Amino acid sequence: MRLEESVEIDRPAEEVFAYVSDVANYPQWMAHVLDVRTPIPGPPQEGDGFVVAIKSVGRRFETPYERSSYEAGRRYTDRAVGGPIPDQQWHSAFAEVPGGTRLTRAVEVESQGLLKLLEPLQKWAAGRQLKQDLQTLKHVVEAR
Repeated sequence: MRLEESVEIDRPAEEVFAYVSDVANYPQWMAHVLDVRTPIPGPPQEGDGFVVAIKSVGRRFETPYERSSYEAGRRYTDRAVGGPIPDQQWHSAFAEVPGGTRLTRAVEVESQGLLKLLEPLQKWAAGRQLKQDLQTLKHVVEAR
């Protein structure tokens, strides 16, 4: 399954990239994220790991990630390396547009077992949440 959404943010690309790529900010704009643990402060670079705790269906889940690619100011990818849904990758790409930045976020998930059967419902819910999170991000970054 692949989902992709974009949002335009009225701020320079370097500012948006700096905020979004710092996983410590995830709880401020991602509704399901409770907290993020990193071994060192600051945004992860390529190869760095971190753990994201989310709340879903009333339960806490933790997923370890690795920043699998990183191009400063332009794009990065976070890849799950365990957790309840280990085959997922989150891609973030940043492009300058008149008046600000277009952020495109995409998630790729390899559903298996019961999740494969629930994929249409999961795709609808995840797509809706991704749109909401990007709107929250837009408001948070523009209000800074």
